[in-house]
Amino acid sequence: MPVDARFPSEKTVAPLPAARSFVANLRKPSHILVAISGGSDSTGLLLALHQAMAEAGCGRLRLSAVTIDHALRVESAEEARQVAALCLDLGVPHVTRRWEGAKPASGLSDASRLARYRLIAEVADGIGADLVVTGHTIGDQRETVAMRAARNAGADNLGLSGMADAVLYDGRRWIMRPFLACERQAIRDYILSRSQSWVDDPSNENTGYERVRVRQALTGAAVHLDAEAAVKRRKLSENTADFLRGHVQVFHAVLAGIAADSVMPDRSEFRHALAALIATLGGRTYFPAASSMERVLRLLKTGENGRLTVGRVLLDRRRDGLYIFREQRNLPELSVGAHGQGLWDERFLVKNGSSVPIRVTAGRVDDAPRAEALFPSLPPAVAKPATAGLPQIAAAAPHAISLAGDVTITPRLAPFDLFLPRFDLELANAIAVLCGRAAYPQPPV
Repeated sequence: MPVDARFPSEKTVAPLPAARSFVANLRKPSHILVAISGGSDSTGLLLALHQAMAEAGCGRLRLSAVTIDHALRVESAEEARQVAALCLDLGVPHVTRRWEGAKPASGLSDASRLARYRLIAEVADGIGADLVVTGHTIGDQRETVAMRAARNAGADNLGLSGMADAVLYDGRRWIMRPFLACERQAIRDYILSRSQSWVDDPSNENTGYERVRVRQALTGAAVHLDAEAAVKRRKLSENTADFLRGHVQVFHAVLAGIAADSVMPDRSEFRHALAALIATLGGRTYFPAASSMERVLRLLKTGENGRLTVGRVLLDRRRDGLYIFREQRNLPELSVGAHGQGLWDERFLVKNGSSVPIRVTAGRVDDAPRAEALFPSLPPAVAKPATAGLPQIAAAAPHAISLAGDVTITPRLAPFDLFLPRFDLELANAIAVLCGRAAYPQPPV
């Protein structure tokens, strides 16, 4: 019986059964794009999926492959050609994309990751693929958990759940990891049984990278993943979503209000909801640090009124409840060209459908009539600063035209819009609906 790889555990599954289970559980016809570097994990994934689909006679499924050449080593172009030759032998359509341009002197791993997924998504768009798969293994999972545990040893560290088996990229395309319960050696044994080979990337031995140092430290060590950590994280996400739906109002995607009797700092779902709202309304990719949340919770546990700034948002505890909105400092001005688009304050996507450039600026805190019109039921001391956190649109030059209908403004949910793990899907959907956005798409498996 195939192991359910949706949650990390120390139970492992052989690569071919993992591929068979993945193919069998796809709910609809799909065009699968395999991200393959030429290393053993991704090569094994391509071979196993190709075999599983051939065995199943899956006319409803298509398989393609993409290789991203990061251009960081002179050998990378030849390695990409070797992958292309393998795909040609298998009859799998293959595309290579190269990461062009200057590379950053610091933060290279993160920059490479962002570039890789951006290029993969571009290829998926071009060929009509609706699902991307990667070759992450249970070894990668152990390393990820070890790195996150080293940064935060607390029992409430959500990072101990490890990598999700599925991540939604850019709010529209699921990236899945069918081999997350597979051991690397088992994958290599399978490749050899198919009379194939793989490429060993020397950067996997470069101790300048944190993951390599952790991998070497884990070699031969008895490392055990907590099989319940991912279950607990998903349950917390679901409970938090329920709390948000029942106790929180969000106005115009800039201001959240929680009634006084719903401020419950001792409840885990309240704390998690509060962290998610702070990150979303502040335009931050990550939830606030544990130390920042401790300051917030100390204030709330006193039951006294007060204000506190965390993660670019102001938390205003008043007699009638708690209000959360973007602080007024460092609100930017953005120029968007004709028929262009831009991201304002990391919180709003502005699309300019007009034939003239526009300027996007913050609202005015002294615009009492607008504040009253937008937030008629809220205290003026809350409504006016919240109004200042809304984008305002004007033509970049004094053109005698109306921009009405030509410019669209959509809330961006910074913690979820780029990478959304399956664990947090229900939580993200609850916040999306509160902010006037459509729910995120469901994963195909």
